[in-house]
Amino acid sequence: MQRLIKDYGNESIYLNYGTGTLGGTMTRSWPPGKTLIARLMNCCGGYLNHYGDYSSAQIAAGLNYTYGGWADGNSPSDIENSKLVVLFGNNPGETRMSGGGVTYYLEQARAKSNARMIIIDPRYTDTGAGREDEWIPIRPGTDAALVNALAWVMITENLVDQPFLDKYCVGYDEKTLPASAPANGHYKAYILGHGSDGVAKTPEWASTITGIPAERIVQLAREIGSAKPAYISQGWGPQRHANGEIATRAISMLSILTGNVGIHGGNSGAREGSYEVPFERMPTLDNPVQTSISMFMWTDAIERGPEMTALRDGCAGQRQAGRADQDDLELRRKLSDQPAL
Repeated sequence: MQRLIKDYGNESIYLNYGTGTLGGTMTRSWPPGKTLIARLMNCCGGYLNHYGDYSSAQIAAGLNYTYGGWADGNSPSDIENSKLVVLFGNNPGETRMSGGGVTYYLEQARAKSNARMIIIDPRYTDTGAGREDEWIPIRPGTDAALVNALAWVMITENLVDQPFLDKYCVGYDEKTLPASAPANGHYKAYILGHGSDGVAKTPEWASTITGIPAERIVQLAREIGSAKPAYISQGWGPQRHANGEIATRAISMLSILTGNVGIHGGNSGAREGSYEVPFERMPTLDNPVQTSISMFMWTDAIERGPEMTALRDGCAGQRQAGRADQDDLELRRKLSDQPAL
């Protein structure tokens, strides 16, 4: 390691994402930058860092644009106050299993509230396993189309919580649209087909995309729009697709449209909140190396690290601030020469 640092600098040492048993060891292997190996690397002059993660990168980005930051969910125990539970690709029975895990608290809470539970998922999961009231299979990656059609029904049948939207939301309709935005650039116009694409997001439109009958979409919209509090939640599966951040934003809009955000028995549309047991660990010190790469680019860094740039490869930090190479500058020049659209 000392030889590599001497010959190539500290940027040649990379602390890989996903190292070890996550969160379950005395050294706390998650996040990587808070581990004892990170402390060792910092004592040796630092290391090449990463940004993003395979687990939740797109939902983190999508909900940041929707809520202005990371949107946590209500705890599953709060379902004792819910009338309806709707899970989009959320399968704690298999992905967060344990004797006292999320599924246990979910079922304990449902026993108190008798909340109806609908699971929307391409596959029948252990979270259902006969405990759900209904399973609605959907084509993978089409959650946003379904939600858009649900929104169309809610808007046209006056099932949205208009006072909540007027008080807390920006860009839902014309009166809350920022002055700098284009006409009909708001959410309501997009759903009703008055936006730039001119497509009304009707149940019939969504049915051909999702594989869910239009009649069931209408019924589901009415169920969600009339049951309050409604606990609407999504797992991390819907966002693990191309354009996954759009799916996460769409699902969260159901909670927003119905005013189920910030109330007992409701939810933000994010995954359920979780409990943590804090404990102390050794300080890892500061990483002197400012450069970082996307978590999935580490193999590229091995093959062509010196050639990687901020514009083409997403290198952040030092490369982005002061080492944009000639390729970057040439590409920027070409882009600036393009006619405006």
